[in-house]
Amino acid sequence: MSAEEFELNCTVRTDLGKGASRRLRRLNGDIPAVLYGGGEDPVSLTISHKDIAKATENEAFFSHIITLNVGKKKQKAVIKALQRHPAKAILMHADFQRVSDKVEITVNVPIHFLNEDKCAGVKTGGGSIIKTSERD
Repeated sequence: MSAEEFELNCTVRTDLGKGASRRLRRLNGDIPAVLYGGGEDPVSLTISHKDIAKATENEAFFSHIITLNVGKKKQKAVIKALQRHPAKAILMHADFQRVSDKVEITVNVPIHFLNEDKCAGVKTGGGSIIKTSERD
């Protein structure tokens, strides 16, 4: 999986509710998720915890379009919410929003400045780097 392409295999979940979600996490090592938006009905999904945990290690996962393989159908989505356990290093639930090539969306994209600590103007010239965020 490259930094630009994230793909997760999912299955449609028919066993719904709090008890079903707990069983899913405890017995199968999976997490519940929901795919909504795009003018279609929401779909309850099951995703392997190990697959989504590995994907979330890369911060680009949170700002890229993700391909969800739901059965034989591929759905493009962005992650909208990710719930984590308060004390353990496990994910509890994920919400995905469908995206379309025809509809504009807004996402936050992290920016990293390279060689900040080596900048001659700051290091020897007494300059400073000012980072601001502009929002409409």
